[in-house]
Amino acid sequence: MNSEPAHYDAIADWYVEFTKDWDSEPLALLPADLEGLRVLDLACGYGTASRYLARREARVTGLDISAGLLSRARQLEADEPLGIRYVRGDATATDWWDGVAYDGVLCNMALMDIDDLDGALSTVAAVLAPGGWFSFSVFHPCYPGGPEGSWSGLPSWPPEGGYACEGRWSTGGEGVRGRAGVNHRMLSTYLNAVLRAGLALEVLAERGSSVPVKLIARCRRQG
Repeated sequence: MNSEPAHYDAIADWYVEFTKDWDSEPLALLPADLEGLRVLDLACGYGTASRYLARREARVTGLDISAGLLSRARQLEADEPLGIRYVRGDATATDWWDGVAYDGVLCNMALMDIDDLDGALSTVAAVLAPGGWFSFSVFHPCYPGGPEGSWSGLPSWPPEGGYACEGRWSTGGEGVRGRAGVNHRMLSTYLNAVLRAGLALEVLAERGSSVPVKLIARCRRQG
C-alpha cells in the first residue's frame, strides 16, 4: 500500500464535521434491488454511502486509504451495526482484496480525489464479477463556476489554466477543495479511462439546473 499520508488524514475530524449535514444518499445510478449483493464502496471516507448501501440490504465492504476517516466509519458501525466491513487499502491496488468478486462497485464523489485514475479503474475491473456494475460520480469536469454547486461558485479547474489544464490543484479556500485539493480532468479523460479499463458505459446522468454540477455514470464489466 502507498505509504504516503492520505490527503484526508490531516483533516479527517474537520471533514466529518464539515460534511455531517450533507445528503446521505450517494450520487449514483444503482440497481433497484441491492438485497444480498456484494458491493464495494471505493474511497468510502467515513462510510456515509456504505451505510446507505447496507440499509438497502447490500453486503458492503468500505475501502479507503485514510486511517482517520476509517476510524470514524468504524465508530459509526460500532454505534449502529449494519454489517459493514471496513478495510484500509489503496484504491489503485488489490493487495487488500480477499479475491471474492463483487457484484457492484460504487465510487461516490471520490474519483477526483484519487491521483491515479487508471489504477483505480483497473482495480474496479479486477474486483468486479463479469457483468458486474460500477457507478461513479464526480464534480462535472465542464463546470465553469457560477451560482450552483458551491457557495463560492468555484470552478472545476485552475482559473488561470483553463479547462485543458489537468492535474491536482487547490482552490486555496476553506472548503474541501481548499484543504485536501482535487484533480481536474477533462470529460474525455474520464470516459477514455473507463474504456481502457474494459468497462462498458451503460448510462450517464448530469445534475444541476442552470449548469451541470455533478456527472454520474454507470458501467458494466464485460466478459
